[in-house]
Amino acid sequence: MKLGNAALRKVARAGAGRRRLQSLILALVTMGSVAAALLAGQLLAGSGSTFDQGFARQNGAHLTVQVDGSKVSAQQIAATRQARGVTALSGPYPTLLAEQVVTTSGFDVPSDLVLAPLTVVGRADPGGPVDDVSLVSGRWANAPGEIVLSNTVLDSARPGATLTFASSPGSPRLTVVGVADSVSATADAWVVPSEVTRLLPAAATPQQELLYRFAETATTAQMTANQAAITATLPSGAVLSAQTYLAVRQASTTGATEIIPPALATFGILGVVMSVIILAGTVGAAVGTGTRRIGIIKALGFTPGQVVRAYCMQALIPCAVGIVLGTSVGTAGATAVLAKAGGTIDGGGRSLTLWVEFAVPLGAAALIGLTALLVSLRAGRLGTIEALTSGRAPKTGRGRRTQRLLAATPLPRHLSLGLAGPFARPARTLALTASIAFGVLAVTLAVGVADSLNRATTDLTGASGASAVQVAPNGENPAPASQQQSDRVAAAIAADPGTAGSYGTANLQMPVSVASGGTNVIVYQGDSSWGHYPLVSGHWLSAGGQAVVPTQFLAATGTRLGDTVLLTYEGRHVPLTLVGEVFDTKQQGLIVMTESQSFSPAVPMGAFQIEVKSGTDVSAYVSRLTRAVESVGATVQASKGGTLAVVVILDAISALMTVLLVVVAGFGVLGAVILDTRERVHDLGVYKAVGMTPRQATGMVLASVGWLGVIAGAVGVPAGLLLHTVVMRLMGDAIGVTMPSQVLSVYDSPELALLVVGGVAIALIGALGPAGWAGRLRTATALRTE
Repeated sequence: MKLGNAALRKVARAGAGRRRLQSLILALVTMGSVAAALLAGQLLAGSGSTFDQGFARQNGAHLTVQVDGSKVSAQQIAATRQARGVTALSGPYPTLLAEQVVTTSGFDVPSDLVLAPLTVVGRADPGGPVDDVSLVSGRWANAPGEIVLSNTVLDSARPGATLTFASSPGSPRLTVVGVADSVSATADAWVVPSEVTRLLPAAATPQQELLYRFAETATTAQMTANQAAITATLPSGAVLSAQTYLAVRQASTTGATEIIPPALATFGILGVVMSVIILAGTVGAAVGTGTRRIGIIKALGFTPGQVVRAYCMQALIPCAVGIVLGTSVGTAGATAVLAKAGGTIDGGGRSLTLWVEFAVPLGAAALIGLTALLVSLRAGRLGTIEALTSGRAPKTGRGRRTQRLLAATPLPRHLSLGLAGPFARPARTLALTASIAFGVLAVTLAVGVADSLNRATTDLTGASGASAVQVAPNGENPAPASQQQSDRVAAAIAADPGTAGSYGTANLQMPVSVASGGTNVIVYQGDSSWGHYPLVSGHWLSAGGQAVVPTQFLAATGTRLGDTVLLTYEGRHVPLTLVGEVFDTKQQGLIVMTESQSFSPAVPMGAFQIEVKSGTDVSAYVSRLTRAVESVGATVQASKGGTLAVVVILDAISALMTVLLVVVAGFGVLGAVILDTRERVHDLGVYKAVGMTPRQATGMVLASVGWLGVIAGAVGVPAGLLLHTVVMRLMGDAIGVTMPSQVLSVYDSPELALLVVGGVAIALIGALGPAGWAGRLRTATALRTE
């Protein structure tokens, strides 16, 4: 007689209810793995998509070129339209780099705030075949005295605000009439073309901006060839600077949130793998210890196929709950992270990727279902008579040879019995060891990622240790410090006996020959060898005329160490040779670092970083230095350090996922040892009848898993070290940087030893409950158990 589906569902629900601990384990691990996989999938799907979509929509400029208007004619510019690979050209647009632009009114910032130099472009309208500028608010400038600001200049920019161009003749005041977005970052502001001439300093010639699109643009090599084709068609020296869209894309996608997906995806994969291991072990144990139940339901009329379905459903019930909860948690987390990860292109956060919302839970369900099916097939193959007559104990002979070998050693008998126990169930032992190893691997990975991120995101240019002090020569005044203030502060620092070392820094915006607009330039004064960014290749600054740049700068501009770039400082070209490549995650990689000796006149320092001598009272040092520099308005404070928000977020995610995986591993140990102990309960009664004490019984159970913890630690720690290197390199690839050795090599010997011991801890803690139960079990009760 074949029973119906209603009876089948009843059997499955009853089986899941009888094994509540295993059901809880499956639900927890499934929830964690699905949540992590979904969050990682959404972040991976969202990385870079905002820029690409906006670039296509606005016909973004593949190449932005600034030319000297006095060296090139309109005919020569038009001829570049015929250069190899060019598909569209916009311009020329008159442009200038406006310095000393001051906020006047209408901004949510202090009045008279001096902005970084603005690239101002004269355009009659926002449209065109290249760089179709999108208005975010207001309208386009159509008369002198009006200006449209890029939405990247100030968050508080809005129509009606005013700016004063202090370096222009007559210090004209312009009214903001609109806020716009250029996906190509071709300008910081736009005015009518005639306005550029009015804003130019006396006797200056306006530059011309040319915007190009090309047929082949996928690689740096192709863009380098495209740029060379344009340069070759123009007179020598006419090209002042050029920037490819790859540099803009780099800046757009090099956000802190880009480092999260590789780590999160790894933890998600670990969770999925562990869920498969726990699922296989749990279903296998249910089949192995429930053979009599299988015989009964077969005797009642269930077919082999129905038995397989019943055990699959028994496993899938808690997993389905875990999938639903994990999808909810993962979606909520992805929504929160993506809301903060959106770029400026669409004026908002990134949206969820719909196919990921379906693919992850459906994939998890398919993987869990396949695992349950493969393990449950054994239940379908069991014959009815065989199932009804078989016991729960392992087959005769399993582990006996190991028991005899260990009995010949000097080990106490209860320990030798415990050590030999796992050999009776080799498949279960392998699954148990694997789950502990994955727990150790997760801890090893989380510790390494946290240490690496802390090293990677520590701004070494701003000393952050307990014995570090920072000085701002101009106090809290946003205006740049004067040379006199800078010199007075430097002299006071050098004169204090508690100073071990110091250097000054100045942050400026300057045009660079390999990029359009202003580029962030950090100028160092003094010996900065003790506080520079981690080096990837080359060497740190040692003389004037040298420059060090991050990996992203080299990739985006197509330059390499040994090349020369030109800065423009107060109307003079400053040639710098690239001598070093550094690791940087904070400045989006598009920065240039150089020595103060490169410039004339001198650059005033905006801040000083000080290393205080060992044993010096930092508070007393700060008070003493404050009195020495207060006459020039400088402020002194001990460095506070700090951690990037993204590091805090990733550390928290890693910690939570690690705790979850370790807890799941502990539950796996607990479930496996409970099954094993209950299977051997009659043997326990015999052992106690011949003299085994409760303490020895407890020790026997703990010994059966303790050595598995040693093996798991020995396997999990090296695997974690290898996975840490892989994950950190993937993080580097995500933000376009090369991870230096000091960021990758973060483990020390004592730490590794503790991680190995962690495997033993997971095993023993998970087994404590069943071991205590074995010790408390009465001899008569155990002997009566079938």
